[in-house]
Amino acid sequence: MAEQKKAPLLKKEEDYVKALEGFITPDKDQVVLLLDYDGTLAPLTEELSVMPKDTEINIKKLAANEKIFMVVFSGRELSEIKNHLKFPNVTYAGNHGLEVEYPSGKKFKIEMPEELLEKHNKLVAELREKVVCSGAWVEDKKISVTYHYKGVTDKLKAKLIAEAKGLIQSHGFQLIETPYALEGKPRVNWDKGEGAKMILEKHFDADWAKNLKIIYVGDDTTDEDAIKVLHGIGKTFRVSELPTLKTYANYQIKTVEEVGWLLKAVQAFYEKKKKV
Repeated sequence: MAEQKKAPLLKKEEDYVKALEGFITPDKDQVVLLLDYDGTLAPLTEELSVMPKDTEINIKKLAANEKIFMVVFSGRELSEIKNHLKFPNVTYAGNHGLEVEYPSGKKFKIEMPEELLEKHNKLVAELREKVVCSGAWVEDKKISVTYHYKGVTDKLKAKLIAEAKGLIQSHGFQLIETPYALEGKPRVNWDKGEGAKMILEKHFDADWAKNLKIIYVGDDTTDEDAIKVLHGIGKTFRVSELPTLKTYANYQIKTVEEVGWLLKAVQAFYEKKKKV
């Protein structure tokens, strides 16, 4: 059974090439890239931020490759992430996979119970009203919510954290504590793992796990659900600067900029094939 543990930290560009050696055969394998956006492809900010230039260059090359099926996940609404990137040949998954649009224009949407949506909206509104100040902010992920307090001074931090914890729990959400953030997750059977499985089953078939070479990259607790689902199936990477991080992922990547090294390493396998 999969368990969270300390994963090897990739430190140099050549580490990424080694991590993928023997995994991808460019002229044979159907490769799937499942990529989170905020905090993975681009810095996590209240508004959508831009990707580092090298990351953007390699994303465009990989998305144009017919041997690669690329999905970009976001906790934001589908229209927001799609209109921000505007890349063709990419499947966009908004609200952690509750809304999906394939390059063909085909869409599907999972409707959450109205009662749950009301609870969620009330929690988001109350957090914004009572504990957003002095650098703290609320990330509305539509199915879950994260309260970020990294920029708060030590003098105010303990008080705000305690109040935010109380609000999350009083609304019946599961509380997950991470460094510099509190996550509130609804007690329902839906997460990024379920989203990833549904996307792959609908696009490929029920045997997707046997037939695909899957690479997943994400940066927070919501990504751990997908990484756990893919344990033993694909290559998984968790983005975090934490030296004590425990994860289901195969590898740890320290920064958003270094995610670009991973994409460059994937692209290098195809460029090497062209030269042969």
